[in-house]
Amino acid sequence: MSLGDPYERTFDESTDKHLRATCPECDGRIIADAGERSCADCGLVITDQRIDYGPEWRSFADEDTSPERTGAPLTEARHDRGLSTEIGFGSDDPNKGLSRRKRAQVGRLRREHNRARFDSTADQNLAHACGELTRMTGALDLPKSVAERAAAIYREAMGADLIRGRSVETIAAGCLYAACRCDGITRTLAEIAEVARCRESKVRLGYRVLNEELGLDAAPRQPPELVARLASAVGASSAVEHLAQRLARDAVDAGIANGRNPNGVAAGCVYVAGIDLAERVTQADLGEASGVTPVTIRNRVRELNGMAESI
Repeated sequence: MSLGDPYERTFDESTDKHLRATCPECDGRIIADAGERSCADCGLVITDQRIDYGPEWRSFADEDTSPERTGAPLTEARHDRGLSTEIGFGSDDPNKGLSRRKRAQVGRLRREHNRARFDSTADQNLAHACGELTRMTGALDLPKSVAERAAAIYREAMGADLIRGRSVETIAAGCLYAACRCDGITRTLAEIAEVARCRESKVRLGYRVLNEELGLDAAPRQPPELVARLASAVGASSAVEHLAQRLARDAVDAGIANGRNPNGVAAGCVYVAGIDLAERVTQADLGEASGVTPVTIRNRVRELNGMAESI
């Protein structure tokens, strides 16, 4: 009876020989570096990346047990939620173009395919609104979540029949401003109107209709949220901005901001912070940036000084 090893000493991935402490080829020393295990003597790479034989998907919901999925995730920013397909203009083989007859055929197919994307005029208007929301979101450098929420608000407005009698651009701009208010992102009506295809009064009208009819969870603006934008608009330093932020929080805690225009309170805080730090910040520049008059800023400054004296 033979006591020797009858098998050839070679490396086999199907066994656990690659987990041993010596090289399977030359019995050399194994070194590990960044997840890679190799032999220090012969240079054989034993493991490059450990193979994970577990499932490649996870589900945290009890009722979701099917791992089947395909395509990109659903999105509210497109009228069909991203489920439709498009016939592109490229070719599978860049070195071989299509014939003239084939290009004409593909063009006709593309035209009919685009016509069949919309079941009704409402879907066509929704596609136009989603395109406007995407364009305005990109122009204002807003996150994708804002476009998703604005599109969801627009769909809710369609369900409540708020689009009839109003332009798509008005409601779309109002939805974008409402999404910014709900997500706590500081964007003014003037900034939305700059990129929208309607006036500022129309943006205000669209937001007012949505807020009254849909009951949006838009919290009122607070002065600390507006300080950074005003300080940047007038070219104030970071030290002035930090001091103005602290003054704005103290004004909210003391109740001075109650019933006041938050832009006026924020402008007053920036002006007081500039005076305390010997930095020139004019009331005219703050009034132009905040949309309030210099008289309002002087009134808020007087109240802030009274608060400081009482403390």
